[in-house]
Amino acid sequence: MIEEPATTQPAGDAGSQPQPGSSLPIPIIAGGLFGLLVLAAVFWIARRPPTTPPPPPSEESLGYLPQVTVSDFHLSAADNMVGSVIVYLDGKVTNGGDRTVRGLRVRLHFYDTMSQVILREERDIVTADGTPLRAGETRDFQLRFNRPPAPWNVQPPTFQLVSLEIE
Repeated sequence: MIEEPATTQPAGDAGSQPQPGSSLPIPIIAGGLFGLLVLAAVFWIARRPPTTPPPPPSEESLGYLPQVTVSDFHLSAADNMVGSVIVYLDGKVTNGGDRTVRGLRVRLHFYDTMSQVILREERDIVTADGTPLRAGETRDFQLRFNRPPAPWNVQPPTFQLVSLEIE
C-alpha cells in the first residue's frame, strides 16, 4: 500500500483565499475617504459667503486721491518649484496728504505689444486690516502674479483706483 504524503500549510498562512467576514480592501477605503474629502471641500467652498466688492470711492476719497502716489516700479521674475514663472511688481506708495489711508485697492491693466489690454486684475496695496499709511509716509509694496499672459509686453501695468479709504 502506497501512502501519499500529507500536505501541510504553515499555521500562520491561511492561503490566498480571503476569509469570510474580512475587512474591505485598502484601495476601496482610500477611495471612499478621498471622495468624502472632495465632497467636504466642495460643500465648504459653496457655503462661503461671496466676497463683497469694496465700495466705490467717495467724493472725499476722490478729492484726496492726488495726495496718494504709486511710483518706483521694478519688475522681476522667478521660477517656483513646479517650474512656472512668478512675476513680482515692486513699488512705493506715498501718502503726501494730512490724512491716514486705511485701504487702497487698485486695478492693474496689463498690455500686449499692440497696446491692447490683455489682463485686468484688482489688488490691495494698503489693506483695511493691515497697518494704515500715515500722513507723509512712504511704504514699499510687492505684488505677485503667478501666470503672466503670454503676449504681455513685459512693462509695468497701469493703475486705476478702485477703492480708497481715508480717516
